[in-house]
Amino acid sequence: MILKLLGRYQGRNGEIEIVECSWDGTRVYFEEGVRQSQATPDGESVFTYVKLMDELLYKSKNILVLGCGGGNLATKLSRLGKRLTIVDINPISFVLAHRYFDLPDELTCIVSDFRKFVFDDRAYYDGIAIDVGGPGFRFTEEFDAETCDAMRARLAPGGRIVMNVMVANDIDPTPDRIAAKLAGEELRTWIVDEQFIEDRNAVIACLPEKTIGSWAALNRVMRHSHEQWAIRRGRLRSRDLAFGPR
Repeated sequence: MILKLLGRYQGRNGEIEIVECSWDGTRVYFEEGVRQSQATPDGESVFTYVKLMDELLYKSKNILVLGCGGGNLATKLSRLGKRLTIVDINPISFVLAHRYFDLPDELTCIVSDFRKFVFDDRAYYDGIAIDVGGPGFRFTEEFDAETCDAMRARLAPGGRIVMNVMVANDIDPTPDRIAAKLAGEELRTWIVDEQFIEDRNAVIACLPEKTIGSWAALNRVMRHSHEQWAIRRGRLRSRDLAFGPR
């Protein structure tokens, strides 16, 4: 197994390394040693959660993307014909996504903290894709009730929110709590998760429809890997959080 270092950079959250894998040619975006993105040189992600987010946003045409990293989610959505606005607090991420992962040049890229952006923004989107994080990131603190309300307020009628979240273990309530806050009383919540894995990715979907979409299409994505993904309904509604910690 040989990794070729393509570049080393200093970002806002620490050192970023871009390496290329000799066995398959994919490139990996490491931030402080944490693998944030892995994709082919033309930006096709190897992560199942990214492919799931692509599928869950299939109805959206004008999408706000919060978080860039290697830009793999935005690259795929752009190739599907979506109109995108990408926000990331780390300006070097946009440079690296263009240089190493083929992020299209014409996309709107804005350097800002994602929370500040959604509070200040006045535009409306029929899709919001959230893929933020990194060393020391605390999902429960960053996605408080006020921030989630501000995000939902940016949705056009029929809009949806799809989010990648880190889950510590099978009893971690984080995805259900964040899903309930993002959905409010208007949207329905689904969690696409991989059980029995510690420190894993899960995908939150807050949708206006009664169903999650095409089960066949989602199953094709989930079966394409050796991972054991499953779909379930969110276990909480926003009213369930009224008397608990927010």
